Amino acid sequence: MANFILTFRLKQNSTYQSRYESFVKKVKEIAPKWIWEETSSFYAFETDGSADSVCHDLYYGTSFDGDTDLMVILDVGARKFATRGRIENLSQLKVALGIYS
Repeated sequence: MANFILTFRLKQNSTYQSRYESFVKKVKEIAPKWIWEETSSFYAFETDGSADSVCHDLYYGTSFDGDTDLMVILDVGARKFATRGRIENLSQLKVALGIYS
């Protein structure tokens, strides 16, 4: 099991609610037991897999729109992350996370 942090932004438009519900449902399927969700657009959870595999599952298993939405998954222990959507300043994200490779 690994520990992850997920932060995301879904574009507010006519399909927002269905995309949001789809996304949240999948997060809760991925991490049914150990999940912290007290703030908006942020989850901390424990599950099997890697940042890449969790990101893949959320991207392909939901209505997430890679053209308008954004997510960042951080594997806390492995210090690796994965993203979907347009990151405007990837190098700044890497520095802020302390991941320089």
